[in-house]
Amino acid sequence: MVFYTTVRPVLGDRQMTKLRKSASPFGWRAWLALLGLVAVLGPAPSTRADQRLDLYQVAIPVPDRSDASRDAGFQNAMRVVLVRVTGRPGAGSDPAYAPLVVSASRYVQQYRYAVDGRLVVGFDGGAIERWLAGVGAPIWGRTRPVTLVLLSVPGAAAGAATMVTRDATSDLKSAIDAQAALRGIELRWPTEQQLQADGLTGASALPADPRALLADATRAGADALLVGHATDGSASASVQWLFEYQNAVETATGLAAGVDRAADAYASIYAVNGATVPVEVAVDGVRTLADYARVQHLFASTTSVSRAAVLAVHGDTVRWRLLVRGGAGPLVRLLSLDGSLQPAAQPGVGGELRYRLRP
Repeated sequence: MVFYTTVRPVLGDRQMTKLRKSASPFGWRAWLALLGLVAVLGPAPSTRADQRLDLYQVAIPVPDRSDASRDAGFQNAMRVVLVRVTGRPGAGSDPAYAPLVVSASRYVQQYRYAVDGRLVVGFDGGAIERWLAGVGAPIWGRTRPVTLVLLSVPGAAAGAATMVTRDATSDLKSAIDAQAALRGIELRWPTEQQLQADGLTGASALPADPRALLADATRAGADALLVGHATDGSASASVQWLFEYQNAVETATGLAAGVDRAADAYASIYAVNGATVPVEVAVDGVRTLADYARVQHLFASTTSVSRAAVLAVHGDTVRWRLLVRGGAGPLVRLLSLDGSLQPAAQPGVGGELRYRLRP
């Protein structure tokens, strides 16, 4: 019998640290079995990625608090969810998804009215994903790369430029943030202190080759870089963008075009369609509890993986059975992007995927 566990951490950071320090190469397998029991018997807490961005909660402007406005708000909120979860900017108006929009109220778990009058709606994400999977729609799950935004606007003096910071309240920044919320991606704006530390203030706010700034994105804890030059700080400004991710560099023009280019690039990688099927994966080089935690965290952060179970442990090889949307093909592609696992010299047996954990 195989016990599947949700691919989320089941112990807190302090507990995991203690286990990693105390578990020897010979005793960590007992801890692995204990972790499996805890995962089966107890609910798993949300990961940090889940807490950063709730794909299924949407704030929608409504004219009033009437039943008609509320129901229309539910449908508009569902349209936003469709864009976020499929990765397709036109999903909200796609006739293929119209039944889901029309029945939006059936998927509402909670709603409230914010101080600014907007209707805040929380949907049942699992039910929506099951509906989308049933019609063969792509589903872009929890893997949402963080994008560092370095955006300059003309300064008061001729030839000078200023950078938009995290604390800025301009209409330009608000419009870009709104587009990111619509597409379901996380933007990270720099603080003034970070800009000063990186020498990105004053007239030479951005170097001639923005690709040299990718190291700044890494230091800021981001996965990708979006560099822009705006004509002014208004919501109608024109912006020239450069987007860099996974060694690919693209350009775009338009206020929302940079966010859209980033979201489209992510969705082309992480949005997966197809049925959820079991895939067996063997990982060599798993010698300690810390190694096991690395691999389990990798599976937890892989958007197409919904559940994982340890089948067997032989020496330093651990065999997992994963439930994967779309099967082995998307899984291989997504694991290759992370780089923590490299294909093993000896292939797996009977269709099993085999990897070696990088030191």
